[in-house]
Amino acid sequence: MNFIAQTQNVNAITYMLKIFSIILYTYYIELKILNNDKYDKTKLIKMLLEIMVISVFYVSIKMLSNFLLSTIFLIIVISVLMSKRTQNDIGFSFITTIIALSVNYVIFFASVVISFVPNFLLKINNNFIGLIILLIIYSILIFIFLRTKRFNRGFGFLKNNSQNQNLQLLVLNISLIVLFLIVMFQNYDKLKTDFIGYCLIIFSVIMFITIQKCLQLYYKQKLLERDLKETKEELAKKIKEVEELEAENLSISKKSHTLTHKQKSLEYKLQEIMNKTEISTEEAAEARERLKEIEKDLYKEKNTVKLDKTGIPQIDDMLEYMQSECKKNKIDFELQINGNIHYMTNNLIPKEDLETLLADHIKNAIIAINHIDNINRSILVRLGEIDGNYSLYIYDSGIEFEKETLENLGKKPSTTHENEGGTGMGFMNTFDTLRKCEASLTINEFNKPTKDNYTKAIIIKFDKKNEFKVISYR
Repeated sequence: MNFIAQTQNVNAITYMLKIFSIILYTYYIELKILNNDKYDKTKLIKMLLEIMVISVFYVSIKMLSNFLLSTIFLIIVISVLMSKRTQNDIGFSFITTIIALSVNYVIFFASVVISFVPNFLLKINNNFIGLIILLIIYSILIFIFLRTKRFNRGFGFLKNNSQNQNLQLLVLNISLIVLFLIVMFQNYDKLKTDFIGYCLIIFSVIMFITIQKCLQLYYKQKLLERDLKETKEELAKKIKEVEELEAENLSISKKSHTLTHKQKSLEYKLQEIMNKTEISTEEAAEARERLKEIEKDLYKEKNTVKLDKTGIPQIDDMLEYMQSECKKNKIDFELQINGNIHYMTNNLIPKEDLETLLADHIKNAIIAINHIDNINRSILVRLGEIDGNYSLYIYDSGIEFEKETLENLGKKPSTTHENEGGTGMGFMNTFDTLRKCEASLTINEFNKPTKDNYTKAIIIKFDKKNEFKVISYR
């Protein structure tokens, strides 16, 4: 305590140097916590001159009055100048100045305590040398504090004075307590010095912990705001997609309505021809042309829809290939991806087996659709997390399974479409994969082929149950 008193009772030049350093670092800390510390040479010189003038007035007020009044003067002047420099309102600058000054005094107090060690060991009695050592330690601590990851880009909760007002108020209150203790400490009574010193240390620690917690809350708030923004953008994107699909569905409905009239007219014409005993070549040619016209309208080639990506190259390539095969066969192909497919291929089924399942069952769906004369030619593939299980759903509008095929599934290769490339090995491979992955297979037949619905679905669930079910309207 005698050493601390000695650092305060120095001559005018060394005292002015100490005050100049304290005010300089208060400026620096305040600009740093606002992340506003980039200045050109002219502005830097102007700021140094400001600090020199403030230092002279500060020392004069302290000598004529006391430390409390000089500290109040310092806070008011720096707040006004900072408000002008940073374009913040005076109230906000008042908060940042108090926080910067309290942080600065805490670091200065720590520097005084640390500088006692070299002064004591080296038995330095010269005030000027002692102050130089103190200022070196003081500068090093300031540099370390402001270079830490938490503080090198400022205090987040002070960057925008319209937000985090509760956090600002909390830090302000603690900073005021620290300044109050420092004012008491400057006018210390030896009988109460220990108590004030302990209080100063405790509140200094509380202040730094509070600042750290405030920064953590600020970063969490920014993350929540970013997540909310991304969610809103995703929702807007989905709404736009739904609107586009509704518009497309309306267009298809209009087209279907028109084709229905043409179809009824053609049916009437064909009925007339059939009722005749003789059919002329011209009438047959006319009917044939009208059939071609309806077919052209019905199977007009659509723009290829860009498929969603699973993020697994071989799976994405297989799906794109199957989409091209559907396009060749005038079949609408739709893909829905749900959840993380990487989790699926890393934990439930090897990607090579999933690729084979997709190839086998989409190919089977194409063959089934080509064996039926139906206006509805469509395949839907759903892949990912569906109803709580990672699954593969393949819907198609083709013919139902033959009874013989269902009886032989998984037992021996069975197909009724050898001419179209069917081998019956698809389901043999599927059952091998099901056993290996302990997955379940459900064949669900909904209804006879219609113009507005799928006929069946192949459902493979990775549920560790290893079940096989056939659910059919038949």
